[in-house]
Amino acid sequence: MHAADQATVVAEDVSKVFFSGGDPVWALENFSLTLEPGSFTCIVGPSGCGKSTFLRILGGLEERTVGAVTMTGAEHAVPAAFVFQEHGVFPWMTVLDNVAFGLRMTGVSRRGREATARDWLARVRLTDFAESYPHQLSGGMRQRVAIARAFATGSPVLLMDEPLGALDAQTRMLMQEELIDLWEQERKTVLMVTHDIDESIILSDRVIVMSGRPGTVRADISIPFERPRSFDIERSPEFGELRSRIWNLLRDDVRTAEETA
Repeated sequence: MHAADQATVVAEDVSKVFFSGGDPVWALENFSLTLEPGSFTCIVGPSGCGKSTFLRILGGLEERTVGAVTMTGAEHAVPAAFVFQEHGVFPWMTVLDNVAFGLRMTGVSRRGREATARDWLARVRLTDFAESYPHQLSGGMRQRVAIARAFATGSPVLLMDEPLGALDAQTRMLMQEELIDLWEQERKTVLMVTHDIDESIILSDRVIVMSGRPGTVRADISIPFERPRSFDIERSPEFGELRSRIWNLLRDDVRTAEETA
C-alpha cells in the first residue's frame, strides 16, 4: 500500500450516552486514541465497556454524543471496512458476490469488482468456492470471506470486532497467522476488538486497555516484539510479563462486569 493510500485515525475526547428508561447510561467517556498509518492496534476491556460502541463510532455506524473523530492522509475517501464476529457474510450471496459487495457499494463496475474479488479469493485460498454459498463453508472459511471482503474494498482502515471469537482454538490460531500475513502485505490501519489477551499481543503493535463502563483508556501498551512474528513469542518471558500486566489491569473491572451482568 502506498503512503498516499494510508490513513491516520484520530479520536478526541469521544463520549457516548444511551438512554435506558429515560436514564442516561454513559458507554464511553473522554476516550482519545490516535492510530498511526499502517499500524495494527488491539483493544481489550471488560464486557460492556464500550469497545464495540467505539468501533462503530469510528466507522460511522454510531453517532458520538461529544468529541471528534477524523481520518486524514488517505488519498481516496473510502469508508472504513468492518469485519464482525459472525453473520458478517450475506447467506443469499455467493462467496464471490460477498467479497465484491463493498466494491459494488462504491460504484466499481461489475467486471472490475469481480476481478478484484477473485484476486482476493485466491489470496485467502478460496478460489474453488467462488460460486458456493456461506452455509456450504466452515466457520473459518466464512471468516476468510469476511476478511477478504474488507481488504478488497480498498479502504485504508479496517475495523474488526472480535473477528475470530466464534472459531475453535486451532482454527483461530490459523486465522491469526493468515490475518497478520495479509496485514503485513497491505499495511492497512487496523483497529481490532478482542477479549483474548494473547491474541492482542500476537497481532498488534499496541494494546489499548479499557476501563469498565464508562469506557476510557486505562493503559496504552506498546508491543516490543519485532515483525514478522510467530507463535514462538508465547514462550518468551516478555510475553508472559505482558500478559500478566494486561490481566492485572483488567481483573477488577472484569470481576465487576460479571457481578453486575
